[in-house]
Amino acid sequence: MASYDSDSSSDDGNDVQTNVTLGYATEEATGDEISHIGGHPTWLDQNTAPPAALARCKICNSYMSLLLQLHADLQQNFPDDARRLFIWCCRNKQCSKKPGSVRAFREVKKTRTTRKPQAQSPPTDSIASQPKVDLGSQLFGGPAATTTNNNNPNPFSADSSTSQPTSNPFSPSNLSSLAAKPPQPPNQSHLPEQPLTTTFADKLKIYSPQPPSSTQPPPNTTPEPWPTQSSFPTPFPTSCLDAEAEYLDSTPDSAPGPSHLPPTLLDTDDTPTSARTEKDLYESPHDKTFTHFTNILSQNPEQILRYEFGGQPLLYSSTDIVATHFVLPGHSHVRSTSGPVRGIPRCESCGSARVFECQLVPHLIYEVEKDDEEAMKIDGVGMVWGTIIVGTCSRNCGDEEGGKVVFREEWVGVQWEEEVKRKG
Repeated sequence: MASYDSDSSSDDGNDVQTNVTLGYATEEATGDEISHIGGHPTWLDQNTAPPAALARCKICNSYMSLLLQLHADLQQNFPDDARRLFIWCCRNKQCSKKPGSVRAFREVKKTRTTRKPQAQSPPTDSIASQPKVDLGSQLFGGPAATTTNNNNPNPFSADSSTSQPTSNPFSPSNLSSLAAKPPQPPNQSHLPEQPLTTTFADKLKIYSPQPPSSTQPPPNTTPEPWPTQSSFPTPFPTSCLDAEAEYLDSTPDSAPGPSHLPPTLLDTDDTPTSARTEKDLYESPHDKTFTHFTNILSQNPEQILRYEFGGQPLLYSSTDIVATHFVLPGHSHVRSTSGPVRGIPRCESCGSARVFECQLVPHLIYEVEKDDEEAMKIDGVGMVWGTIIVGTCSRNCGDEEGGKVVFREEWVGVQWEEEVKRKG
């Protein structure tokens, strides 16, 4: 695996490993034919493409450009599901900084049924007698993440010789800790179990949220067919995607937050509002949030992607509406001024809660615009976002009968680039 520039080293004794996996753009082959930035998308089934509407800007209705395609199988959370994630952006200047100009959707294929049996065909064994999944252990009691090993295979890689990816970029770190899967209801046919892979186990532990018990099928529609490649704007240059675990300096100025480091390492500010100057009020909370954002990114400056399914994003700002979906009590360095915490909107397809899955960070802009600056910009103005945050369905809803490829639009929160006032 490639070694990336960093202001810190995991061997100096002062660094801690977080639950975040970092993605990097690389021109070198990684063995992964699925994950990439720019270019055109590829599908699980080349005969089944998504509706064209998913690739249209909600502002101007033009086709957008692909920013990222991610091989997003999660063997610990959804062992029977093949899964990909796509993030798109509109490059028309008039659409910049408007909701709907950046979109994301998830592609999923379930290889075994998850629908409950019909009432007229009750199972012979009581559901109550089936072994229960120890979700508490998965969420809070799993083994610690292992140290990065640059000799290990690329965690985003996939074996192109089979129809199913064999090098899963998001497999668990300790598959033996999984509880036994409940048996399938009788009179239901399903495909043979696919072997779980362990490639990503050498990188980090990904925790599983608890899925809800019921779903609602999507409405029946006749979608517009996916267009030809010539219908899209000139694509961004294509690069492969590589990954490494995140290590951060454990000093107070760069602490990643309560979910990763002890509270004693965090900056706190309990000064009453009445005792602060006008300058202090302006600089807090936005400057603290932005400074924290830049401090974390500067330690691994070539990162373009931050991945932590079910985790927390690194906020660019605490003053916009996106921040209200993620601000948590105790995060003193992230204090929203835009309203109460609301959480990510639920999945429109099944009603399940959504969780944070990944975010894009500004070095991606450099990667897709560096070689042909003017051609990759509209009216001389390139992309101006600070971070793109994606929240996805916590139960990975799809075709509950199994076997069909399904596409689901997911929630996107964009924190746009803005002027930041500096002290002094």
